[in-house]
Amino acid sequence: MATLYEMEPDDRHRFPKVTDDDKADHLQKLLRNRFEVLTGYADMKKQTAEIEKRFKYYDINNSGTLDFAEFDAALTEMNLGDAPKSEIRALFDRYDANGDEAVSYTELINGVFEVQPHPLAQKESRRMLENIRAQIAKRGGLNGIRSLGRSFRIMDDSGNGKIEPEELLYGLRDQGVEVERNEVEQIMLHFDKDGDGNVVFDEFLRALRGKMNQRRKNLVKLAFGQLDKTGDGVVTMEDLMGIYDVSENPDVINGILTPDQAFQEFAKVWDRDRSGSVHLDEFIEYYQDVSASIDNDDYFELMIRNAWHISGGEGQFENTANLRVLVIHDDGSQEVVEIQDDLGLDVNDFPAIRKKLFMQGVKNIKKVEVASAM
Repeated sequence: MATLYEMEPDDRHRFPKVTDDDKADHLQKLLRNRFEVLTGYADMKKQTAEIEKRFKYYDINNSGTLDFAEFDAALTEMNLGDAPKSEIRALFDRYDANGDEAVSYTELINGVFEVQPHPLAQKESRRMLENIRAQIAKRGGLNGIRSLGRSFRIMDDSGNGKIEPEELLYGLRDQGVEVERNEVEQIMLHFDKDGDGNVVFDEFLRALRGKMNQRRKNLVKLAFGQLDKTGDGVVTMEDLMGIYDVSENPDVINGILTPDQAFQEFAKVWDRDRSGSVHLDEFIEYYQDVSASIDNDDYFELMIRNAWHISGGEGQFENTANLRVLVIHDDGSQEVVEIQDDLGLDVNDFPAIRKKLFMQGVKNIKKVEVASAM
């Protein structure tokens, strides 16, 4: 029997996976009910005042917004914090309408009372986005969503960030995505913000790709840290292009792209401001798109570790890309050692390899052999 992610998009529609967003629906109902009870089922004005009072207490720096830790603490105080953190995070992301990792009081009130429902707050919309995302992943690989975004920007003649429904359909079909009439209606419902009959496509793309969970985001930051040796949050394009291991790109492994195509695609998506450098937020944004096409957290970790040669991982998801060498010690003993930081390392530069080994605590080295010699 095929697994969920081996099914065709239509099959996924019939056998939907229960997600954290599905479970967050119940948490949303509990939260709404809690404020109704606390205010004696008063009108929305009194309930809104109660929401601000309750959550403002946890706004430690009086910023007018709540980060996830503050939001979680507030739910715990209201005896709603027993839900798994992934479900609480799903609700937080649902309320975080602009994606800035903070929930303002306005966003919170709109979310609790569903004044401006987020696409993820409705099951039909979630299924629609999942259906489109699955088709894009199947046809366009890891960069499918980013390619769709480029198509939309080309169609946006006025530069106002909007396109007509026909243009939206054309862009989707160009990526091999077929949508049904009710799905188009769902798109217009959520992404025609001012009722002018056009779609705000950046918001559509943001909802389509979703957010990376904290585990994935930490891995992306770890990868950037491997590159950013000065710690200033900037990596030059020249450095980036020189060390990216294109052979570990899943699209190359799966035969969707040749190594040269993957390298050219990689070059195209970076440095959109032509500054000659890549900042952390650009790096994270790129992997937001990639993450949307990878269902399994462990596989995402393996992809990141292998692409940027980050040592670690467990079992079948352990890093396999880093250079491993045979070390022969002065006493004749031998061991195979992984070079933990081998980005940009020349496999023929034995003094550099010895230095790396010494920094890892490997001592009394008589001889080092690389894999080809082994």
